[in-house]
Amino acid sequence: MGALLGALALVLGLLSASRAASPPGAIRVGVSLAGTGPGARWGTPMLQGIQLAVEDVNRRGGAGGHSLELVVRDSATPGLDTLGRQYAVSRQYAELVADPAVVAVIGPQSSLDGRAVAVLINRADLASVTPSATTFDVTDPTLAGTFRPSGRATYFRTVGTDLTQGEAMARFAHATLGVRRVVLIDDGLEFAERVVDVFARAAQALGMTVLERRQIDWIESDYRAELRQLAALKPDAAYVGVRYGVGVKLARQLPEALPGVRLLGTETLYNRAFPLQARASGAEGWYVTNVGPDPGARPAAAGWVARFRQRFGADPTTYAMTAYTATLVVADAVGRVAAGGRPVTRAAVRDAIQATRLPDAPSGAVAFDQDGDLERSIVSVYQIRGGAFYLAETMESRSVKTPP
Repeated sequence: MGALLGALALVLGLLSASRAASPPGAIRVGVSLAGTGPGARWGTPMLQGIQLAVEDVNRRGGAGGHSLELVVRDSATPGLDTLGRQYAVSRQYAELVADPAVVAVIGPQSSLDGRAVAVLINRADLASVTPSATTFDVTDPTLAGTFRPSGRATYFRTVGTDLTQGEAMARFAHATLGVRRVVLIDDGLEFAERVVDVFARAAQALGMTVLERRQIDWIESDYRAELRQLAALKPDAAYVGVRYGVGVKLARQLPEALPGVRLLGTETLYNRAFPLQARASGAEGWYVTNVGPDPGARPAAAGWVARFRQRFGADPTTYAMTAYTATLVVADAVGRVAAGGRPVTRAAVRDAIQATRLPDAPSGAVAFDQDGDLERSIVSVYQIRGGAFYLAETMESRSVKTPP
């Protein structure tokens, strides 16, 4: 209850600040994250990361002499209805677009939200920097005509896309685990197919042999016959890109069907419930990825982690760190525009964000490609041991795109 009241107080405080009169010379930055409801477990730490960044920037004299002021919008909806969420976040972004003093936005929180607002912000030339939306499509060049009609990138990320985990896992499997023969499993979900595609291309480029790729029916419950067929190929590893429920079913059957084979999964399985629901030792030994850095594994960020813990009484999440970095990106862009003697407009800030070069942000170096993706991003690889996730390795992945 105390944590809930604290989170609510944080949101209400930020909302109150956003409604107050702006101090002279203040630059307004929008925020669209879930501060209440089910999404707050992710959104609240991100709000805290943003708040800490604003405090740091303003304490040092602001961005180019301008203090930063947050205009916070709570993107939470009562339920999980897709249309309701898209409507809510679209309405909130429309409010931010209508405020001419808002020069950039931190958000959105989810890829679903990103798809809903991408065209709106693009037409308004309003840069939005997401710390947590990882689905590739909004920034994919093959879909530029759909999501950025102006041709200019306005949707930026301080986290990698889902595709980066396929490339990173292939390198991890080859270099760290010594995998040379692999079978691939997906369940027809577009996310799964795309990530497995990337893994397959990277694996083949590294000299691994892809023995077979099997698409399973996600509504089935027994895959043992198909798994035995894959086992007959004598793979070193199986790379599994499936929705969470399918992963649980597979985890109960794979150890028996493919004993001794390395089991590799995407971030859909990076869930504390996964080892429990997989039962007994079903998930033991799995390697799974999470797109983003592990805050506790970055020596260069140790001071920042300690400050966050002291300020909020909790350890930062991955996305709290990338939200802090997203705020630094906006502040740095505003500072460079102001230092050049130019008016701090949306267009000027967008151009400055596109040209960002931050070598030592807490979450890692920041430089964007022409689509708004990080040129190089971080993927964390975890192993399940004793029912818990332990960081196995931190991988740096270059920007990954789908083939034209």
